[in-house]
Amino acid sequence: MLVPDITNPFFPPIIRGAEEAARERGYELVLCNTDDETEREKASLRVLRERQADGLLIATSRMADATLASVRRERFPFVLVNRGSRVPEDPAVEVNNARAASEIVAHLVDLGHTRIAHIAGPLSTTTGAERAAGYRDALRAHGLTADVTLTAEAAAYSDDAGYAAAKHLLGAAPTAIFAANDLLALGALRAARESGVRVPSDLSLVGVNDIPMVALLDPPLTTARVPQREMGAIAAQMLIGLIEREPMAERRVLLDTKLVVRGSTAAPRSSDRRVA
Repeated sequence: MLVPDITNPFFPPIIRGAEEAARERGYELVLCNTDDETEREKASLRVLRERQADGLLIATSRMADATLASVRRERFPFVLVNRGSRVPEDPAVEVNNARAASEIVAHLVDLGHTRIAHIAGPLSTTTGAERAAGYRDALRAHGLTADVTLTAEAAAYSDDAGYAAAKHLLGAAPTAIFAANDLLALGALRAARESGVRVPSDLSLVGVNDIPMVALLDPPLTTARVPQREMGAIAAQMLIGLIEREPMAERRVLLDTKLVVRGSTAAPRSSDRRVA
């Protein structure tokens, strides 16, 4: 299994789910950390081929099209995890990012927010692009316009990248920020505190994933929970099905998130509310 960063708390539950599902079928999981670097991905693929791995779970977010094409050409069984592909036939287990974004924006609009900013993940990743598109579509569905001053693309899915993006956005005075994942939201919370912006009285904040630490924040983070363990298990089951040439019911599985409302979201101050 290729993962971009084993220290990212999003991935261990996915890995655990995949490992448990694999062992149930008599397989062992070999883990390769790539740091989302093309050369490390290629090196890991080379080692896995040499060791005659039966198949591959790809959870890296930025694998080059050429690298993925080489995996296809060699007919190496694989399943994409938490990412999509430009090739519809590629088997994948993904989050329903459009629905997640829609639920987050609806929650913020229901609270009375109209100046809703978005910290997008890297738009070169399917997750970042789909959540950003979902944010724009959801705003339109509620009669709001996507203001370019209220969107910022993070350089990576990290606390530091979220901090930098939030510093940029706070100058546009949003009343809420929807961050594309929890690590970005952590950075946004740090930026808000440094700027004297109080969460949630001055700024509501929402993330995605529900990694364990966010429930312990002050305030606890509202987030869209991704079923990470289930994602890993389904991906491993799909891959074993490919390896053993079993019929595949569907090549693309979309998993829904669940909005978990905590203390980081609240109604905006009365002066910032939409007037009906």
